[in-house]
Amino acid sequence: MAERSTRPAVLTSRWRSRPGVVRVAAVLLGLFGLLLVLVEADQGDLDAAELVTALMLVSAAAALVWAGRLGYWVGLTVAGLIAVLLLVVLARRPGVAGLVVTAICALPLVLLVLPAARRPHAATRPARSSATLKQPQGWTRPIAGWGQVAFLVVVGGLLSVGGLVMAVTGRGAERGAGAAIALFFFACLLVAPLFAPGRRGGPLRLETARLGDRHERGVMVPYSGLRMAIVLGATACLALAMLGFVVFAGAFADDPGESPWPVRLVGAVGTVFFGVGGFIAARRGWGRRWRLLLSPSAVVIAAGGARTVVPWEAIQQVRATEVTTYARGVRISEPLVGIDLSDPQAIQSGPLERLLLPVNRRLAADITLPVRTLDIDPALLYEALRYYHQHPRARSELVTEAGLARVRHGQFPSAQPASP
Repeated sequence: MAERSTRPAVLTSRWRSRPGVVRVAAVLLGLFGLLLVLVEADQGDLDAAELVTALMLVSAAAALVWAGRLGYWVGLTVAGLIAVLLLVVLARRPGVAGLVVTAICALPLVLLVLPAARRPHAATRPARSSATLKQPQGWTRPIAGWGQVAFLVVVGGLLSVGGLVMAVTGRGAERGAGAAIALFFFACLLVAPLFAPGRRGGPLRLETARLGDRHERGVMVPYSGLRMAIVLGATACLALAMLGFVVFAGAFADDPGESPWPVRLVGAVGTVFFGVGGFIAARRGWGRRWRLLLSPSAVVIAAGGARTVVPWEAIQQVRATEVTTYARGVRISEPLVGIDLSDPQAIQSGPLERLLLPVNRRLAADITLPVRTLDIDPALLYEALRYYHQHPRARSELVTEAGLARVRHGQFPSAQPASP
């Protein structure tokens, strides 16, 4: 009985010990195997070869997570074989739909060849945050919930399978439209884990960063590598889907005589937005290179090589805010931590970040921090920023274990713990 009870814990620890890009690649390979069975069964063409292929994909996904170093090479080999096979098929039967499918199915191979996939996790990790605070009033809706997860999984899964079936069985432009639909809703399926509730126990630690001509120590707040990989993968799918809307705009018209230009315009805007945004984010690295440093003199926002240094004196207020959009009457709110500046010229940032300041101000705040990809409780970051902004004398403790313990346990006098 004791051995059975410890087995789930061992499997969970092995899952968490793998780099984020490896876990995303494993999930993708498992989904590909499941989709292969569902599509072929729907067409009535499921045979032993397809079952063996699906089993191989699922087994490779399991090996990536639970078979250690050998499992990594098994998963890399299977992902490479799938990519080569699809490239051969694409060379024989070129087409936009085939190119899109090949790009999606080659994504696990791309993830596994990244240096981060071969980077071992440290045996000892910094202590994790343990605080759970009440959600700030500025976020009108809970940032996570199982209802949201179930909705995204059901809608994203069913419609991505439907789009894939349309891409395989359709004719002409319908195939490209089906591929675009599959990509769009596959992105919805990918982001479902970001809405899952549960405590985020990311490692908080003291870290030293260079600020101009000096080095300063402070509390490092991490972003999740896995969550960032999910966002980048979903962004890539959305960019390709928007490109499909541009190329196959005529197939989305309800009336054969309807102009395709409205759909084409939406697709063009989406392609530029997701394509450029995803490219910039990918260049700045995965979640391990995205972090915040709370130092006695400033808040340092690091996104890969790009840094924004915000002196505490330049902050007017810290508030919980959100960006709200409406899609077919459905309200979609994205929570953010907003920083309003009293002196925008006092911050140090790159040209792109400074260029986006007026846009951010119109949408939410001068500087907005995404919270869905944080590796700690978002309310914890919000309360930490508010506390040290309002208590200048306490900022000196950010270089000590006392400041680290305060942030880790959420010991802020103004913060309210979550009700049980």
